[in-house]
Amino acid sequence: MLGLLAAASAVAKPAIHAHRGGALVNGKPTFPENTMPAFKQAAEHGFVLELDVKLTRDGVPVVIHDATLERVTPCSGEVVDRTLAQLAHCKVDVLGAEETLKQLPRGDPRRAPIPKLSQVLGLLKRTGRKANIEIKNIPTDPDFDSTDAFARTVCDAIKRSGVPLRQVIVQSFWPANLDVAKQRLPGADLSLLTVGVLNDAGIDQADSNGYDWVSPQWPVSQDYVARAHSKGLRVVPYTIDKAVDIRAAAAAGVDALITNDPLRARRVLASG
Repeated sequence: MLGLLAAASAVAKPAIHAHRGGALVNGKPTFPENTMPAFKQAAEHGFVLELDVKLTRDGVPVVIHDATLERVTPCSGEVVDRTLAQLAHCKVDVLGAEETLKQLPRGDPRRAPIPKLSQVLGLLKRTGRKANIEIKNIPTDPDFDSTDAFARTVCDAIKRSGVPLRQVIVQSFWPANLDVAKQRLPGADLSLLTVGVLNDAGIDQADSNGYDWVSPQWPVSQDYVARAHSKGLRVVPYTIDKAVDIRAAAAAGVDALITNDPLRARRVLASG
């Protein structure tokens, strides 16, 4: 009986999504965000790869969070204004993510290219890992495309890759992107991202649109999780790095959590 209870407890622990590949290791900035070194280590440790997709001027899906290049590369301007070949000169030159960024000196071998989405999808095929792929086409971005062309391009790249769609979650703050994914990627999970003030409304919107997940900005309550679950939705809040918040998310009953520090999250969850 004790063994069964332990197994049930292990099953109940939330899955871990490595935010932008998981650029922190036990609090230390270690990998450039949204790059192949980060994704490879996340895959090696069995985490879900969380990533963001933008489009180049020549319509190639690439993995980078921002519409602009300044925050994480030595280049300037918008991603959409450069071809894939031109982006090759814009290596990610920081370690960590968000407020933990650590600048790398010129010539540091840890600088990493901005990857094509196809490279990450190839990693999924080789390893069998899952990915949570954000279509970064939202009205507040300078490269926003109000048509469905951006989402179609990303979805078609996923489809062409041959990655089994059971390994794919498509996420977005913009429901129109998810509606394109529903049509073009049947079998992939769909996840609605929300900022804090829209968290509660996101549950009803995801439910009415037939999505599978809600991804609210942390914090959320146990009542929020219970309401989402009552509608058949799974819950994966973002972005949770502190041990106290990781424990609180698990106690609230979330199905997964998005973190910059997946190894720390695993250790905290394992400790109860």
